[in-house]
Amino acid sequence: MVSEKTLVCALVKRMRANRSTVAKAVFSILMALTLICAPFGAVAAAASAGCAASAGCAASVGSPVSAGSAGATLAGRFPITVVDGTGASVRIEREPERIVSLAPSNTEILFKLGLGEKLVGVTTACDYPEAAKKIAKIGDYNINIEQVVAKRPDVVFAVADLQMPVIEKLRELRITVVAVNPKTIDEVFSAMELIGDAAGEGIYARKVVEGLQARMKVVERQLATLPANERPPVFVEIWNDPLMTAGSGTFVDDLITKAGGRNIAGSMQGWPQISPETVIASKPECIILTCYNKAEVMARREWRKAPAIASGQVYELMPDILVRPGPRLVEGLEALAAILHGDVLRGMKMAK
Repeated sequence: MVSEKTLVCALVKRMRANRSTVAKAVFSILMALTLICAPFGAVAAAASAGCAASAGCAASVGSPVSAGSAGATLAGRFPITVVDGTGASVRIEREPERIVSLAPSNTEILFKLGLGEKLVGVTTACDYPEAAKKIAKIGDYNINIEQVVAKRPDVVFAVADLQMPVIEKLRELRITVVAVNPKTIDEVFSAMELIGDAAGEGIYARKVVEGLQARMKVVERQLATLPANERPPVFVEIWNDPLMTAGSGTFVDDLITKAGGRNIAGSMQGWPQISPETVIASKPECIILTCYNKAEVMARREWRKAPAIASGQVYELMPDILVRPGPRLVEGLEALAAILHGDVLRGMKMAK
């Protein structure tokens, strides 16, 4: 596997050199990488070089532990106490009116829960929805602690694996921080409920999650009876130099499986480097690209033996709906399902 530090540094260099759509794709992938393993986050954040992977990757999203009663928590009554993705019990004295988000996924969740107007600070990577771009910036991978404090937030929403040094510093400064740490789609839903509880929209958060889960079930029910030989082998190209894909333990792998496909890198872990020979030998019938490089892929002479190239089953998808742990992962599932099994799902309303 390619060196994590080398890979992240190379991607950061490309991102800084290219402010185009490709650069945005790199930014999204970097955010995903940093969510998978703590060293990525440490490098990207340039905050420290020695973060222990096991410590960061073991955390899980917590749930409300006290609020007078569970009903009071859901109703948004304060004070409440929640256990967050760092394992900390976080007491929130009153309903937050000023919120800072340190990650694009959290920003998307907050907007989805109708809390966008309370956001007073986000990162430069927070590019969805459009309204997020107009909110004051408090950093990119490097969070500016002083700017966060200057926003006088009632609560800051962070990501445990990615931002532990920042979280600890903010807590030293008596800033209320609630961190999430989702690794699976179900954990993304739990993170949405946790953020909803902490921000006073617990009931609405659960309604939103129920709606997203219902959309997922529609796809899963349609594809549940597919036999194994009708689940096409899929290659997802995360990056082309070095050639990199998504293995097990990633949202991409989870989405491919739920969409009725077989990830040719499913036996690998995380975000491995993979050789062209391995890809060709796996005979992918579908190739998904997250860096908008279809023309370059179709021109690879040695790849012409791959069934996906021969049949033209090569697609570019926005990386945010595949790797960003937010509500749009459901759109990613629907998009993949439409690509892999459009005939089975004909007539079903799918995301564009």
